[in-house]
Amino acid sequence: MTPPSSTISHIKTSSSTQKKHQLLKKRHLYRGVVKKKKVSTQVSMLPPSSPVLPYSGTFIRDRWMEIAKETQSIVLGDGQYVEERRVPIVPCALAQRIEGFSANPLGQVDSSTTVAVTHNISEQIQQSRLGTTFYPHQSEVLAEWRTPPAQIPRPLHKPRREFTHQSTLVAARRLAHHAPPTSPNVGVLSFASRKKPGGNFLHGSDEQEDRIARYSSLVASLDCPQAKEFYDEHRHFWSQDGSGFIDHSMVYSPSVVVFREDGDNRTSLGGSFIPPYLIDVLSVVPVNVAVVRARYSSASEKEADEAVRQTMKERMARALRVFEERGNRTVVLGAFGCTSSENKLDVVASIWAELLVCGDMEGEGRSKRPARFKKSFDNVVFAVPGKSFSAFKEAFDNRLFEAQIVDGMLSD
Repeated sequence: MTPPSSTISHIKTSSSTQKKHQLLKKRHLYRGVVKKKKVSTQVSMLPPSSPVLPYSGTFIRDRWMEIAKETQSIVLGDGQYVEERRVPIVPCALAQRIEGFSANPLGQVDSSTTVAVTHNISEQIQQSRLGTTFYPHQSEVLAEWRTPPAQIPRPLHKPRREFTHQSTLVAARRLAHHAPPTSPNVGVLSFASRKKPGGNFLHGSDEQEDRIARYSSLVASLDCPQAKEFYDEHRHFWSQDGSGFIDHSMVYSPSVVVFREDGDNRTSLGGSFIPPYLIDVLSVVPVNVAVVRARYSSASEKEADEAVRQTMKERMARALRVFEERGNRTVVLGAFGCTSSENKLDVVASIWAELLVCGDMEGEGRSKRPARFKKSFDNVVFAVPGKSFSAFKEAFDNRLFEAQIVDGMLSD
């Protein structure tokens, strides 16, 4: 879903509009480093190659810092930005170009031109802030996630699962673009920092939450009073034993405005202004495995791994319960906590499989328990860019295969 058209100014060529354009241009450096890349409507199943952009790591990091600071000034400021949009040339103007082109046979006729489109997303940002919801660690609603709600909307079709190399925002944009106008926003799981809104996005970091913050209005929601409780609770739990496990508190940010393109880091660094679209973001902090191992070095590796898995499954289940409760029928998930938090890729993939598809075994008799969220969503997309994609998908599929074997044994 996109913001109402009333928030998007019409394309004009009057001198007053040009002056406003120049003013906004000075305030916001809207030109990207590289040319805007058209988003593909097809899911890429090929792993990304090594970066081919002719820029140093320092240059890229500095550029991301510049974009992040500009984004922050927009979303915490007046909410205005200028998009450079390519539009077709009207037939008469194109004919004039072609006539001039005949004198230059080596040239090419460009049938489009660039116009400046001014957007004002301040109203959507304010609505997102007002609707931001904090779910505390002791949330009774989320603690009872194993109990399905009395009524679950009937799925529009058989639940679809998709695995993509695309980033979270590239996948979300594609899904939002193809969704019916009246459908709920795409729900996005953000692998959040426990310390501050947007993690280290202002310092050029490029983890998953950093990207979402760099290209959207997320930090405006995470800066509101409701979200501050989220960070306060994390600080409290961090001082307690087991701090590496963190806590189950979460923040739901509805109708976050995405207004910058996310690049693929090969042909584009991202950052170009685009027409705005809305997503619902759930910020959740994963278990920090490195801290758990350091603090509980006396525990066996098997015991530590089991404790981490149980905690992660509880947290991931609660996240799905929030999306279910808020009515998100399409969700973008991923390799939650598998980068700096050092969770094992195969563990996270298998947990998603158990919660969404195959279920697990429970109790002393080890009876089969169905997947709690099997019918909760119409579309589930796992966005896993980079080298982790193949291992993640393989682990997910392996868990389903194991479940099939168990089902066969139980039916004999």
